[in-house]
Amino acid sequence: MYYNIPLCLPVNVSPGMVFPPRVFRSNSDIARYAARLVTLAAHHKDKVERKALPVERATSREKGQPLCMSQYYRLFSSYRVPGLQQDSLISTNPTTEHIIVACSNQLYAVFLRPNSSSERLSEDDLASQFAHILSSPVGRVAPVGILSSQRRDHWAESRDILRRDDRNRQNLDLIENCMLVICLDQKPLPNKFNRKPGPRGADGHRGEGRDETNMAHQMLHGGGSAFNSGNRWFDKTIQLVICPDGVNGLCYEHSPSEGVAVIQLMEEFLENCRDLEPSTSSIPPSSNALQPLQWNIPPVLEKHMRDASQSIDNLVEDLDFYVYRYNGYGKDFIKSCSVSPDVYIQLALQLAYHKLYGRLTATYESASTRRFLLGRVDCIRSATTAALQWVSAMNQSEDTTGTPDPLHPNKRVTFSIYTDAEKLKLFDEAVKCQTDIMVANILGQGIDIHLLGLREQVKEMGLGLELFSDEAYKIANHFALSTSQVATQSDSFMGYGPVVPDGYGASYNPKPSQIIFCLSAFHSSEITKASRFAHSLEESLNAMQLLLLQRIK
Repeated sequence: MYYNIPLCLPVNVSPGMVFPPRVFRSNSDIARYAARLVTLAAHHKDKVERKALPVERATSREKGQPLCMSQYYRLFSSYRVPGLQQDSLISTNPTTEHIIVACSNQLYAVFLRPNSSSERLSEDDLASQFAHILSSPVGRVAPVGILSSQRRDHWAESRDILRRDDRNRQNLDLIENCMLVICLDQKPLPNKFNRKPGPRGADGHRGEGRDETNMAHQMLHGGGSAFNSGNRWFDKTIQLVICPDGVNGLCYEHSPSEGVAVIQLMEEFLENCRDLEPSTSSIPPSSNALQPLQWNIPPVLEKHMRDASQSIDNLVEDLDFYVYRYNGYGKDFIKSCSVSPDVYIQLALQLAYHKLYGRLTATYESASTRRFLLGRVDCIRSATTAALQWVSAMNQSEDTTGTPDPLHPNKRVTFSIYTDAEKLKLFDEAVKCQTDIMVANILGQGIDIHLLGLREQVKEMGLGLELFSDEAYKIANHFALSTSQVATQSDSFMGYGPVVPDGYGASYNPKPSQIIFCLSAFHSSEITKASRFAHSLEESLNAMQLLLLQRIK
C-alpha cells in the first residue's frame, strides 16, 4: 500500500495534524514546550523498551477483544528508506539516544545522554539546548532536508550520492537512527494559504490572522522552499512542528502506523503539556557544544535541491485544502437518532458527492483490523447500492408539467417523487448496509486486503490473473473519495491529500456539537474543488437533519 508508491511523501502519503495553538512570549517558551515533548517521547520509549504499554481493547463489536499494539512500538524506532524500485522500512537500533532538530534548514543532533553511562538530560537541560539553537545565528544553509520531499526514486538517487561521502553518511546515520525530528519553523505561512470563509461554519481564525487551513498547510508540507519545506526530514515517522506564533502540530510518515496510534500518543503528550504557561523568565542557552550537521554537497546535489524545491513548490501551489467546521450539529444529535456517527457521516459524504456529480464513486474508508496480530486496515466501501438508492431519492426531482411557475416565470415547478417516509426507509437500509460492511471489515471479513495479498502473490509467482487487469478492478480501486474518521479529545484535527489526481481527501472529526472536516483536492483537476465539496457537504448534512427530524415529529 505504501512502499510501491513513487510519489513524494508530503501531501500524497504523510498526514498533517494541527494541535491547539499555544501562546509563546519568547524563545524560552518555545524551548520549554519542545523540551517537554521530547521528554514525553523519551518516557514513551522507556515503556516500549520495557514492553510495558497497556494492551488496548475493543470498545464495541465484541467488546473486550485485545488490540494489537505493534504500531505503537514502531513510532520512535522506524525509518522509511527510499528505493529506486520500492521503499523499505527499517527498525532502528541506535547506539546513542538522540533526536534531530531542524531550525532555519540547519539540522542538529541533540543527544539525550551525552555519553552512554550518563543520565538522560533533564527537561531543563533540554530546554537550554533548544534555547541555544533558537538563539544561534544561522547563515545561508543548504536545505538538504528538501531532498526528502522528492519522488521516492529521485530521493533514492540523491541519498545514494550523499552516502558516498563519509561525513554525509555519518549525518544520514544520525538522522535515520534518531527518535524523532523537532522542526522549529521560523516562517509562518502567509495569508495566501488562508481559506476565505465559505459555507456556514467555515474555519475559525486563530493566531495572528492565520486560519486553520493555513495551519494545516504548514503541517502537511511546510509551505514550500521559500518557507519551511527544507526544514523537514519527511522519511522520519514523527516530525513535531513548532512555530513562533504558537502554531504547532505534527507531520507523520504513514507506513509504520495508522492515525489512531499516532493520535492517541499525541493526545497524551498534549494533556501532559497543559501545565506549561507563558513565562517571563528566560532560559540561558546551553554551554554544551551542539552538533550541527555539516554536509559536503557536490554540484549534482545542488541541482537535485533546486529540482526538489521546484517540485515541492508546484505541489504546494496545486494543493486545494480546506479545514471546514460544520457547526449545525455534531455527534450528539446523530446519536440521538440511533445512528453511528461514522456511518452517518459516510452517508453524508456520499450524498454530497452525488449532489455534485450525479453519481457515486469508489470510496475508501479505513477500517482498523487491530483485533488481529499485526493488523492494520481494510477498506470499508461506502459507495453501496443501498447508499445510491437513498442519495438518488434525496437528490431527485422531476418537472411536473413543463409549465412555468406563475410566481417565478423563469422557474419550472418541481417536486420530489419520494415522500419523506420513503426517504427514511431508504436511509435506514443504507445505514444497515454501511454498518454491516463496517462490522465485517473490523472483524476480518473485508475483501481488499485479501485481494491485495493475492495480487502481490500473483506478481511474485509470475502468473497472470485477468481479475487484476480488468477495467472494473481498476475503476473499483480509483478512490476518488478517500475518507477516514480521525477523532480527537483535544481541539486537534488531522488531514491529508487526495490519493488520485481527480479525487478528494476527506477526514472528519465528530465533536458533540460540530464536525471538523479536512477536505482536499488538486487545483489542476478540472472537476474537483474543496470549497464546492464543503458547500455540498453542508447542504447534505442540513438535509439529513431535516429528514430525521420528520421522524421525531
